[in-house]
Amino acid sequence: MTTHTHMRRVRSGTAPRRGSALALLLAGLTAVSGCSSAEPASPKPSTPASPTSSAPASVTPLPDSPEEAAKKQAVAAYQAYWTELPKAYAVPAIEGTDLKRYTAAEALAKATAGVANLKTLGQVMTGAPVLANPTVTAAELDKKTPNVTISACLDVLPWKVIKKSTGKPAPLPSGRVTKYVVTALVERWSDGWKVLKSTPHGDQPC
Repeated sequence: MTTHTHMRRVRSGTAPRRGSALALLLAGLTAVSGCSSAEPASPKPSTPASPTSSAPASVTPLPDSPEEAAKKQAVAAYQAYWTELPKAYAVPAIEGTDLKRYTAAEALAKATAGVANLKTLGQVMTGAPVLANPTVTAAELDKKTPNVTISACLDVLPWKVIKKSTGKPAPLPSGRVTKYVVTALVERWSDGWKVLKSTPHGDQPC
């Protein structure tokens, strides 16, 4: 066998191996390239912050000033007045209620007169009015006897006058206003805040 023949065989035998190696290398690059370009790797989702770590620190509310505390106590006394008055009119009797704890002067006198009038007419009142948005509109807290003025909206529609003998509602004037403004004068006495005067304003619907 001549040298030229041997070289041709060697070349013809090694060429496929080089081509195969090159094809594998290109195939490998294509596969890697395909994986990286076909769909980008999703970023690692961030762990949501713990509610306790992200929530702002709780803030302790500041205590009311003496003036604000006094106003709230006065409003609470007026609300209690409208809780106890329906109890008295439902009997009717002042005894057995806390009305005297929250009223004095004109307010107590009117409540007493109202109870007496219901007894005379043989009537009672069932249900209770709804007092909404009681607001202090004036305050004299530096006086010897501190006082505040309160304005609110009173809905008397749920408050019914009943004839005791029949158990039926008593006739009432037609067209009467059932939801109107009420104002009150409330004073701080030695045993607490008391309603001295509660005035309905039937000409001021609310």
